[in-house]
Amino acid sequence: MQHQGVCTRADMLRFRGEDEWFFEVTGYLQNWSVQAARDAIAADTDLLLPLVDDSDPTMRIAAAYALAAASARAQTIVSVFQTRLLCEDVPAVRAGLVLAIAQLARVHQNSNTVVWMQACWSDHVQPREVRVSAALGWMCLTDLPVPDELAALLDHLATHETAQLMAPLPWMRAAEHAAGNGLQRCLRTMLHPDTPDAEDRRDDPWS
Repeated sequence: MQHQGVCTRADMLRFRGEDEWFFEVTGYLQNWSVQAARDAIAADTDLLLPLVDDSDPTMRIAAAYALAAASARAQTIVSVFQTRLLCEDVPAVRAGLVLAIAQLARVHQNSNTVVWMQACWSDHVQPREVRVSAALGWMCLTDLPVPDELAALLDHLATHETAQLMAPLPWMRAAEHAAGNGLQRCLRTMLHPDTPDAEDRRDDPWS
């Protein structure tokens, strides 16, 4: 994720475009650094893919997060993620794999993933963290209105327990303003975009 603290549907999984200039503290154009890193990940994809099956869940999450930024070979990476998802038994890793698939689809404009995400969040057999992550992914991949079924699903499944389960994920850590509140901030921002963020109001001296 490219925008620390940003968790809107349009921007949560988006990389900045070439026409959006941002500079590092050194004065170097940040866009170039990000693109170089993404190209390096793509070039070394074959070295990183085995880490998706690493024995350490933390490493599996980190590998998924890194590979989700690859500038190429998206279909190969997604296939590995989906295969791993079928046998993954750690809830946080499952959630991370779904978000990584969504990010690759966002970057590489894969419309088929929108259908896949909807199938995941609407499937009652899927674990709650998969359904919640797929719901986030779906909202980031389309600007369609959130259906009542999805809103009800999130009311039911996006509990404090689910938020804590997903809190270690890099996507959630980037979105949070306080420890562990990344999921709540994402959902509040995506489902109620016209409602000011409570944490933002506390930081605003004019509120």
